[in-house]
Amino acid sequence: MKAVRWVLVAWTCVATVQLAAAHAKVVRADPAPGAVLRSAPRQVRVVFNEELAARGSFLVVVDGRGRRVDEATGGLDLDDLDRKTLVVRLKPLGPGRYTVRWQATSADDGYVARGQYTFTVRP
Repeated sequence: MKAVRWVLVAWTCVATVQLAAAHAKVVRADPAPGAVLRSAPRQVRVVFNEELAARGSFLVVVDGRGRRVDEATGGLDLDDLDRKTLVVRLKPLGPGRYTVRWQATSADDGYVARGQYTFTVRP
């Protein structure tokens, strides 16, 4: 009976670790979080560690006043065959601090992860 209990405990631990690891996490972003740029980017690209669902995954970029400065087309990059990349085109940006807000929906289990970061365009 102890052996069965040990197997159940071990299986539960493994299942918990797998579920925790199944959430989308940012592995790379351009511009990078905290970047200070000499010229304004034309787009924002964020790459995740796992495949994303097109529905429910997006990027939004806002200025210091909370106004959207993207072209409202942010979503899954269809050129990325791994479906791990979100991309959005930007309107022409002036100097200032910008916030990238992202939502990534896991293609595996539908878990929704959210986050944000900032970058700055120098005058």
